[in-house]
Amino acid sequence: MDKKEWFRARKWGVFHHYLNALQNQADSANSDGQQTDWNDCVNALNTDWLAEQLHEMGAGYLVFTIMQRSRHMIAPNAAYDAITGYKPGEACSERDLIADLIASLSKYDIPLFLYYTGDGPGLDGRAARAFGCPTEIPGASVDAFLDKWLAVLREYSLRYGEKIRGWWIDGAYPPCGFPTPDAPGIGRIREAALAGNPNALFSANHFGCFHGGGTRVLPEVGEVIFGNFYHSIAQPTAYDDYSAGEIVSFDAYPEEREIGGAIPHVLSFLGIPAQPVKVYEGWGKPGCKYSPEYLRAYVDCFNRLGGVVSLDACLMRDGSIDPAQRKALAALRSLREREGGQ
Repeated sequence: MDKKEWFRARKWGVFHHYLNALQNQADSANSDGQQTDWNDCVNALNTDWLAEQLHEMGAGYLVFTIMQRSRHMIAPNAAYDAITGYKPGEACSERDLIADLIASLSKYDIPLFLYYTGDGPGLDGRAARAFGCPTEIPGASVDAFLDKWLAVLREYSLRYGEKIRGWWIDGAYPPCGFPTPDAPGIGRIREAALAGNPNALFSANHFGCFHGGGTRVLPEVGEVIFGNFYHSIAQPTAYDDYSAGEIVSFDAYPEEREIGGAIPHVLSFLGIPAQPVKVYEGWGKPGCKYSPEYLRAYVDCFNRLGGVVSLDACLMRDGSIDPAQRKALAALRSLREREGGQ
């Protein structure tokens, strides 16, 4: 089966943000009140339990973050350590969480997609300087940055090979050195991501979830983005097999079975933002802002129009998924059972 049609047949999947800032911060709802060494945090995740929950709800695939802006990675990487000078275990976890996820998910035939970024570990000063992150280092060369940053990505891709079925690349934005949807840098990311499995699916998030916005600082709230949030599926990049599709609410629908040659795909969150005015901050948060009935009707309609839906769910430190979200996601199981989604 063609890889795009294979993905379309998966119908929907779960997306998890697994980050030091979520599962390893004492004041985060995801951490069970714990804040430890990064290795202790990674070791606490029960991949078998996570896979069992995903199987029970009928998820078609899992998208899991390798990193996001900080130095913390979820698996060893020799290139990363060599470039930054961090010792094994200081930034890249000693546990190969990706390998363990693959092993646990394979028991239920749940494919794994990985999340990586185009802008690198900019929040860590040491790593940002070592890689030459353009968002943090004035005048830094995007090509020189990608030479280093993509060596890390390529190492992961070659290690896991065909066991990784897809990639979702964040931070391929104009301010990050990717001025247009056909920027050569995005093509370089695709090449590195698919080094281990040329048949894997690829998508790069170039547009984000809003456009034409600005920020304001509100009393007792802080900085708030006021923008034109997407309520339609943003155009894919020239390199995408499926659209990145980041939106803040599940209310967009595909008008055609393909958008610029890519499968229509959307990604949004189930969580409830702590501050309602920050409508975009439900990523990885607990609670569910949709009823099971609404989610089922939405995903069913989106699938019938030829698209695929990824739902960001709150993942706890031990591998548990937020109970309210588990209940809502369980309502989607019959959508894949109905047509034997494989």
